[in-house]
Amino acid sequence: MDAALTRDLEARFRRVSLLLYDTSVDPAVADAEVAPLLDEGVRFTDPWQEASGRAKYRLGLAGFHAMFRFTLEIAQVSVQLADDGASGRAIVDGVMKLQPLGPRFTFPLRTILVYGFTLQGGQLRIQSHEEMWSLADMIAAVPLAGRFYRRVFRPGFSRGFLAASWLSARAR
Repeated sequence: MDAALTRDLEARFRRVSLLLYDTSVDPAVADAEVAPLLDEGVRFTDPWQEASGRAKYRLGLAGFHAMFRFTLEIAQVSVQLADDGASGRAIVDGVMKLQPLGPRFTFPLRTILVYGFTLQGGQLRIQSHEEMWSLADMIAAVPLAGRFYRRVFRPGFSRGFLAASWLSARAR
């Protein structure tokens, strides 16, 4: 595989992700840079929704920037090209920092973004974009319920799981 191409694609997916997941970026700027990269049938999926089509993706981008406040801290970006070099996937690992009540209350949410893409005549075309978040992070951040989850539920569930594991291992 071409290391220079991989590095270039990693930089491009870093840029795309920062455009999509930082609401301080003007939605018109994000759309102007991201829209030309979208395949006509691009599919977006997250834990709550899925939709296909360039127009729906662009509408979701505009709405997301209008409805929420958040930023994205990227920990790593990795691109893997198919053997033929004409397609691949990019994985972006980071923390989305939601600010539902402004900057005084920041809700960190571990997020993994997976983009499927093709290279058509040297042009990047994003065919799919999946967004995955940590359910544990969501629960842990809820006032009071998060404290119960972290201090009671998780340790209790762990003890129960280990007891069941012990019993299962002994039964063999």
